[in-house]
Amino acid sequence: MKKILCIFALCCTLIFSGCKVEEMSTLRDISRPYAGEYKCRKLTLGGQDLLGRFDYLKLNLNYFGKFRLTYAEVSAGEGEYSGTYEAGEEEIAFCASAGGEKKRYVFPYESGTVRVELLLGEKLLYAEFSAL
Repeated sequence: MKKILCIFALCCTLIFSGCKVEEMSTLRDISRPYAGEYKCRKLTLGGQDLLGRFDYLKLNLNYFGKFRLTYAEVSAGEGEYSGTYEAGEEEIAFCASAGGEKKRYVFPYESGTVRVELLLGEKLLYAEFSAL
């Protein structure tokens, strides 16, 4: 009986609160399953493998819409880039400042993997970041 009363009270609260179902967040919006750390598993430029030049190359997507790309080159040391991101169903948009200019890049996201494709000059940079 208590269970039925609790369910009834919850329903009444939702009905009389003025809350619309269309305005409620989805489970994906709340849980943000894409948030976490990703490791670069593949990195090429113009077809040439560059992954061996790095001790690590990681992408961190935090719960609050901030990203951080950290890396350690074998011979040149460590570095990082950061900015904001927005995740859709099948893509992630990254925004960051470069040379005083804000840039926005959109990449596919599927099954826990971010696939980066960028033209640098006339060569294609391709990277795959997979969830740890």
